[in-house]
Amino acid sequence: MAKRVHSFALNKCQKGVCIAEDRISQLPDEVLVYILSFLTVKEAANTSVLSRRWLSLWRYIQRLDFDASKPLDKVALQPKLRKSQMKKYLRWVNYTLQMCKGQRLDQFRVCFDLNKFAQHEIDKWLKFAFSRNVQRLELDLLKGGEDIRYFDYCYTFPTRLLRLGDSVDSSSCIPHSNDLQIPPLVKQNFKFLKVLLLKSVNVTGEVLEFFLHNCPFLETMVVHGSGTLVNLEVVGPSLKLRHLEIQYCYYVKSLKICDTNLVTLRTSAGEALLLKNVPMLVEFDLSQENLEHYNFPQLTKLKKLVFTTFGQKDLSLLGCMSIIRAAPQLKEFELHLMLTCSLQSNRECRKAIKCPLHHLKVVKLCGFYSGAVHLELVRYFLENAIALEKIIFDPRNPILSRVPLEPSEIEEEQTARNLAKLHLEGEVPPYIELVIL
Repeated sequence: MAKRVHSFALNKCQKGVCIAEDRISQLPDEVLVYILSFLTVKEAANTSVLSRRWLSLWRYIQRLDFDASKPLDKVALQPKLRKSQMKKYLRWVNYTLQMCKGQRLDQFRVCFDLNKFAQHEIDKWLKFAFSRNVQRLELDLLKGGEDIRYFDYCYTFPTRLLRLGDSVDSSSCIPHSNDLQIPPLVKQNFKFLKVLLLKSVNVTGEVLEFFLHNCPFLETMVVHGSGTLVNLEVVGPSLKLRHLEIQYCYYVKSLKICDTNLVTLRTSAGEALLLKNVPMLVEFDLSQENLEHYNFPQLTKLKKLVFTTFGQKDLSLLGCMSIIRAAPQLKEFELHLMLTCSLQSNRECRKAIKCPLHHLKVVKLCGFYSGAVHLELVRYFLENAIALEKIIFDPRNPILSRVPLEPSEIEEEQTARNLAKLHLEGEVPPYIELVIL
């Protein structure tokens, strides 16, 4: 009897009582491919097991994000796994690109610990991406997924891909057995690029300027850890560029930014920076040793300023406040004082020239607490920022790490919190919020 009841229930389900209608599969292929493009590459490929119709749909997705956060977490904890994980990553990307049939790419992102020994593979990937009119290109090749590597070991962006410098020698045209079949690239292939991100990639100013002047839709350019970037000019109101980031490129001699409509600028090449006529700049993140004698242009629309510097014994940052005087509309100021340990100073606090700050509302101080350095800055803002609402102190390292903090590092952070609380609570009036993270 039980078998008959079970059989009856099963038959009712098969007649449509319990089975939901599959409306997703009724959508056109173009719509399904669009939906799959919002998944990761692995998730999209996994849909091939659903049915015969889904078998090849993922091969036409327009966003290829080869993110490998979990393997990178493993490498951070066990560096010995780097080589084996790199080989697996290269096989994964190569296989996927051989399977892909889409004729255009909205995004192509590589995010893994890759160095110059993967030059040949990455060159092929770039050819693949540009031959499909990629709009967002990201090569995030940081060591361990988080650190800038030695420049000598960085992957080098191939100038021959852009037909810059010497012509391509015939040996580079010899096909390899597993090479993707890609036609020669022309300038037309680059014109759709909107975002270019290169981390731990050696790239020259000539290459970056090629993209600036041949990609009419390029809005964002990010370069971290290039050892071959020496000179770069971002000049002219005709450029579409709105966001520029040049960080940890320690050989930069000249960074000229003039007559542009940049909205966001982040750079650690402060000593080499020539900044002129940037009327649309709203957010400015600058790393530099000393701003005291730097002549900043008027930054009439600047709303947020982030200043990073390295601490020394008896350091005073009051001389660096000239940049604040150049930004009359500033609403938020953030200081990153890069210290490996607390540098307490017993010197007396100094006073800076008064400068009314009519719009400044939030001040954030990051890094280990350093006594007089922080006290004199807090007093400066209390005296001059008439609209000040909040002061935040954060002793944590602004650079996130995949590796958990050591007990000694946790103890140092707590010591910094205690000192900040001891000294600042007596300085900040109750109508201004003091936050110690």
